[in-house]
Amino acid sequence: MTFPSYFNAKKSFKLFGLINDFDLLKKLYLANKLPHAIILSGKKGSGKSTLINHFLYYLFDKKNYDENNLELNVASDFHNQFINNIFPNIIYLNGSDYNNNKIEDIRNLKKIIYQTSISDKPRFIIFDDVELFNNNSLNSLLKIIEEPSKKNHFILIDNKSKPLLKTVHSRCLDFKIILNEDKRHNIIESLIKLFNLKVVINTKESKLTPGSFIKFNYILDENKILVNDDFQKNLEYILQLYKKEKNIIFIDMILFLTNNYFNNLNKKSIYSKEKIINYRNFVFENINKFFLYNLNQNALLSSIKNKMNDK
Repeated sequence: MTFPSYFNAKKSFKLFGLINDFDLLKKLYLANKLPHAIILSGKKGSGKSTLINHFLYYLFDKKNYDENNLELNVASDFHNQFINNIFPNIIYLNGSDYNNNKIEDIRNLKKIIYQTSISDKPRFIIFDDVELFNNNSLNSLLKIIEEPSKKNHFILIDNKSKPLLKTVHSRCLDFKIILNEDKRHNIIESLIKLFNLKVVINTKESKLTPGSFIKFNYILDENKILVNDDFQKNLEYILQLYKKEKNIIFIDMILFLTNNYFNNLNKKSIYSKEKIINYRNFVFENINKFFLYNLNQNALLSSIKNKMNDK
């Protein structure tokens, strides 16, 4: 399945809603007070990666960056180097990319960081989806962070989908990215207008973060899936997409559709709250086991069907 360019935070040419956060990073840098290691924490899709990427454009491509409108120039040489991971002052690793989620990659960082010469500007090492790196990789990362360096800055982007090692937290300054309801909704509306999106998800009721909204909205529209259609049919279809694409976004989407289904079920008052909670817990537990242990898809669907038919 081919995804549009806005799925890639590196290509998000405009930053919405996080102006104060951008200004804070800029002021810390200009005052020479930017911490050696930062954790940007918040819900997935809240704009953490886009925020950091725009900050990097401001630092390394200032002449082409529109600071007033927080827009980057996709035609610049820096943009081409950045999206292709060849700009020497930026190292970018993503925990959702299983090729990079190896302890050897983390250990090799030390060699790259301390033996490779760079310009007079600082180097940034970005760990996106840091919570998805295994503990061995994170422990190796800790050893690198603990070594003093004036030029190297580590930025860890934590979606809080699972607990991050306490030792990692203790070595970093935590910047929390929080979107209140008004800001969340305004960013989504701005993105809808910017990309001229056909809206198939209720922007308010879904409670999705802006990033998750535009991605899920595209996948649903592209595959002609109705959010409130038969849950088991939708689940089977998304599982097939996951099997084909092996993309973590389909896992997130299954969790969204599951939550949406049970929230709607609760509103209809067909079952008692206790029974709905029981159903929900069963479905989530089995979905988690499916992804964790690579279980049989048909067995998963059959167990959910049997449970839901248990009145």
